[in-house]
Amino acid sequence: MVIFGMVGGIIFIPLFFLLSIFLAFTIRKRIIEKIIFIEIDENLKDLAPKEFFYNILKMEKSAKPIYYTEFFLLILDTIYILFAGYKDYLKEIEFLKKYPDFPISPISSFFIKFMIPIILWFIILLLLIFALIMKKKENKRISEMLSGLDKYKLLNYAKEDFINSDRIVGTGMIGQSDIKLGNKYFFSIYPAYIIPYSWIDNVKVEKLSAYRGGAGTRYYLDFTFKKSFKLIQIFFTKKEIAEKIVKFILKNK
Repeated sequence: MVIFGMVGGIIFIPLFFLLSIFLAFTIRKRIIEKIIFIEIDENLKDLAPKEFFYNILKMEKSAKPIYYTEFFLLILDTIYILFAGYKDYLKEIEFLKKYPDFPISPISSFFIKFMIPIILWFIILLLLIFALIMKKKENKRISEMLSGLDKYKLLNYAKEDFINSDRIVGTGMIGQSDIKLGNKYFFSIYPAYIIPYSWIDNVKVEKLSAYRGGAGTRYYLDFTFKKSFKLIQIFFTKKEIAEKIVKFILKNK
């Protein structure tokens, strides 16, 4: 019973970690769906185009559940290590008082039993730091993208196109949102992109093999722009879907 209790305590944190991350991504997906289908606050729709798009595209809008989950898991794991670890340490001290010649020290026993929670603590901390760095970097890119579109007076039309369009295409990618095809604009919530078709010189479907031997094949749209634009890759699990999007873009550009 003691062994089962110890194993259960060690496994609890990793399982809870996986379940929490799954729930966070599920909530994130729902938030993105609400944005794409314009299930948003009416006050948000009334904002000026630049503020409207920044509010729906900024990274924390869709990634907030993941930030909160990582922060919660970090606190939970810290409490578990400190309190459960200290309780276990006291038991080891009592054990050593009875058996002073026992070769394993209390510190060694602590790290053996709590190795997985400690490793997870560092992983969660690094993920949280990485997420905060990426948020700052991505929000800066989004702001620059919107300023570029605003410079050419395109955001008013883009907002109208985004709200009125009902062409939603699933990418099949877990880490990427579905896309919305407007009459004149290509929209992606994550990664955040607003691309006027008129800026596209050409677009084609390319294959990317995630693993050797062609297993896990993914496809992406390879854009060539008339105007200066940073590298953009929108991935798909099915080639036929990507090809239909290419045909639609080339027809409407």
